[in-house]
Amino acid sequence: MEKIILNIWYSKQIFYRLISYILFPISLIYIFIFYLFRIFKNELKIDIPIICVGNINVGGTGKTSTLLQIINHFKNNKKNICVLLKGYGGKKNIFKKVSPNDSAVLVGDEAILFSNHVPTYISTNRILAVKKILNDISPDFILLDDGFQDRSLFKDKNILMVNGERGFGNRLCLPAGPLRELIKPALKKAQFLIIVGDDKTKIQNMYSDIKIDTLTASIEPLYIDKNKKYLAFSGIGNNQSFFDTLINNNCTVPKTVEFPDHHFFTADELNHLKKMASDNKLSLITTEKDFVRIPEEKRKGIECLKVEIKLPNMDEFMHKLVN
Repeated sequence: MEKIILNIWYSKQIFYRLISYILFPISLIYIFIFYLFRIFKNELKIDIPIICVGNINVGGTGKTSTLLQIINHFKNNKKNICVLLKGYGGKKNIFKKVSPNDSAVLVGDEAILFSNHVPTYISTNRILAVKKILNDISPDFILLDDGFQDRSLFKDKNILMVNGERGFGNRLCLPAGPLRELIKPALKKAQFLIIVGDDKTKIQNMYSDIKIDTLTASIEPLYIDKNKKYLAFSGIGNNQSFFDTLINNNCTVPKTVEFPDHHFFTADELNHLKKMASDNKLSLITTEKDFVRIPEEKRKGIECLKVEIKLPNMDEFMHKLVN
């Protein structure tokens, strides 16, 4: 089902384009309701600067890797920072400070990754969370993972992420397309646009009339054994981007297995993957997000690909971000 939806959103085949046009009237209703609700919401401005890393596409765009890079830069400059997110994939929490020892089932995979670096909080109520955070640590900056569509809080800086290969798909809103809101209004309210990977859909040319700082980033593995042959599996927002990262770094990947985003692996699924790898004389490898969702007792024999995002002129970007 997920592959069919992705084809409707991103494929140029006439059949899938026809389905997207059939769904377009529902998208118009979605757009009307989305912007109607925005009219009646007032953003709360707090004294601490809030930096939001978000997207308008459903699915993975490199937010987590980008946020980790920003975190490292802040830490190197001795800034007191924290991360606030909703904890997608975990149980809904009104407010919780995340520990690296927490279960991904409880707090979600992304929260655990962030908590290894800085104080991290998850909450279904961002206004309540911000008030509690200010009482807890009084940070210099609050980094908001996602929340680009949330009008409850004023964001001092908005970073919009997009995958260079997928772009904005068919440029339609849900359900006919992958977008949560219209492209041009979104670009106009953001200060930065980060295109991850080559700009194959010509985003920069298409929206050159909009004043926004645009950067092109690349995702690079921290380490990978290129002498091995891999069975790669993942359950993230854009599984193909993980497989492409391996292939683009000259890895041999004869087999791939995809799961839904934030998927929690059962013992049977993991045993099946291990048997498939063994039968084909392959090594198992997955993403860092997926790895934290695998029970510790089942992690043996599974490699975790850690990556980092490379941004050109990082110092200049960070200077603009904080000023």
